[in-house]
Amino acid sequence: MGHFREDRDFINRNNYRLYCNTNEEYLKGTPMGIVLEFPGLGGGSCLGGTLEMVPYGGDYAAELADAGLVLAYVFAGPWSWMNGGAVRFSDLIVDALREKYGLGDDTPLVSTGGSMGGLAGLTYCAKSRHKVTACAVTCPCIDLRGSMFVQDDIPRTVVSTFAGGDGPIGDAIDGVSPVAFTENMPFIPYFITADGEDQLFPVEGIEAYVEVMRKKGHEVYLEVMKGCRHGEFTPEARRAFTDFVKTGSR
Repeated sequence: MGHFREDRDFINRNNYRLYCNTNEEYLKGTPMGIVLEFPGLGGGSCLGGTLEMVPYGGDYAAELADAGLVLAYVFAGPWSWMNGGAVRFSDLIVDALREKYGLGDDTPLVSTGGSMGGLAGLTYCAKSRHKVTACAVTCPCIDLRGSMFVQDDIPRTVVSTFAGGDGPIGDAIDGVSPVAFTENMPFIPYFITADGEDQLFPVEGIEAYVEVMRKKGHEVYLEVMKGCRHGEFTPEARRAFTDFVKTGSR
């Protein structure tokens, strides 16, 4: 983390588009804030992002641009699970965008994502060297250790991500699981949508996490989408999600 100045040789205002795709083609002036979107497992997105090296297009991207927000879909890796490298990578993209547009450290920074990206969106709030000002996630994995075997492609991605560390793999897994560090979460607005019929990360676990966060004094809005399976949205919830990202509040 202390080497970010040297790291800017690799991610900076001149080349950051190699590491993310953005909605900048829709911007009509200098943005007033930054929105990071973190990919789901394998690079998928239920919000609209893509790992393809193309501009971030679509109505969502255009609407955020109209609100003065630059949206960056971060290519931190298709199964990074917001490990230390993904945090470092994402912080450098924020540095690059702030430098390009002359944005200060107090510029709004919103952390978002779904599924693995939902875990990443929450974890980034606690791990980033930047001050995140709001967080919006959908169908998040909030207990990675407890979710290891809910789908066959998860275990190998998790073990390969964390096996290179010096300590036990389990400790590294807990280090990115939002349920494990509620004490370290910043006091900012959070908006979480949960799929009522989620077959991977059951709504009951997300509700329990929200209850713990609220008991610790956090402002957490939860919207449970009845009848939805993992990664799905109701139109009403998607509207509320986008509105929260634009304003940082409900």
